[in-house]
Amino acid sequence: MKKFFKYTFITILCSVVIILVIFRNRIMLTYNLVHYVVSLKDNKVSYSINNMETLKTMDHKNIIYKKVNGRLQTLDIYSSKKETDKLSPVILYVHGGSWAYGDKSIPEFLSPVLEMLREQGYTIISTSYELMKDKVIFEDQVSDVKDTIRWIYKNGSMYNLNKNEIGIIGISSGAHLSLMASYSDNNHFIGDPSLKQYSSSVKYIIDFSGPTDLSTLNIKEVAPELYHVAEAAYNKDLLIDSYSPLKYINKNIPSTLIIHSKADTMVPYVNSSILYSKIKESKGRARMVSLSSSDHTLKNISQDDIKLLVTEILKFIILNSPL
Repeated sequence: MKKFFKYTFITILCSVVIILVIFRNRIMLTYNLVHYVVSLKDNKVSYSINNMETLKTMDHKNIIYKKVNGRLQTLDIYSSKKETDKLSPVILYVHGGSWAYGDKSIPEFLSPVLEMLREQGYTIISTSYELMKDKVIFEDQVSDVKDTIRWIYKNGSMYNLNKNEIGIIGISSGAHLSLMASYSDNNHFIGDPSLKQYSSSVKYIIDFSGPTDLSTLNIKEVAPELYHVAEAAYNKDLLIDSYSPLKYINKNIPSTLIIHSKADTMVPYVNSSILYSKIKESKGRARMVSLSSSDHTLKNISQDDIKLLVTEILKFIILNSPL
């Protein structure tokens, strides 16, 4: 009997050790998450998606990922800071700016989170896309995001990237483009013919206040300079329908985290609530996180909402993209 208990104890101990070894990266990332959230308790910083703070130690800047009709689009790579023999999971960041403004700089509120992920072995890629000027170019913009993903598949081995562990974080209009790119089939939205043969599939997407029903937007508020462009668009109703992520929902779409503030007046909260309902109806995988204290730009966001935001983003990534 003593031998039985002895061997049982040894077996359990070995199992625990094996589990700790297998999941040590998740455990460490979870520990860092808890430590970071606790540190936010006395943080009085006013966060905003419009405040930019470049991540430390960018490794590759302005890499050209496509050239079409003389137009260049580029991306930046912030490599993993962890020395390992394993391929690095990828998080692709797609910026907002009403489809007409902005660049691929990392927002202030995301920088500490992404830096923490880099410490644990993730690679962050931030991409550009063509901005609207005098006509609606959703087709080109979605193609730019999909071509960025295709470029990652093509060049993954060169930069030690795990092509099976790609996730996207999209902000506002960048979230709209990311949803369109992630939900549509590989053979849709072909931009650069040289990238056509590569996949555009991703494992998960984090949608931060993305428009999903363009008819709910007040273009005069969202992008005043684009108002006349939008009004002059041929068959506006067809345009709205064709570039709605809701149209592409099915049970096989990537796992989706939806984050939206109920106080958002620029992109109404209903955009996210409808998206969540449609995904659930289609038997897809989605989680909805509702903020309550901030507007579309995160102005005046409360500490409670900051903690909720950071916790849910990291928890979602940990569960969907194991190291």
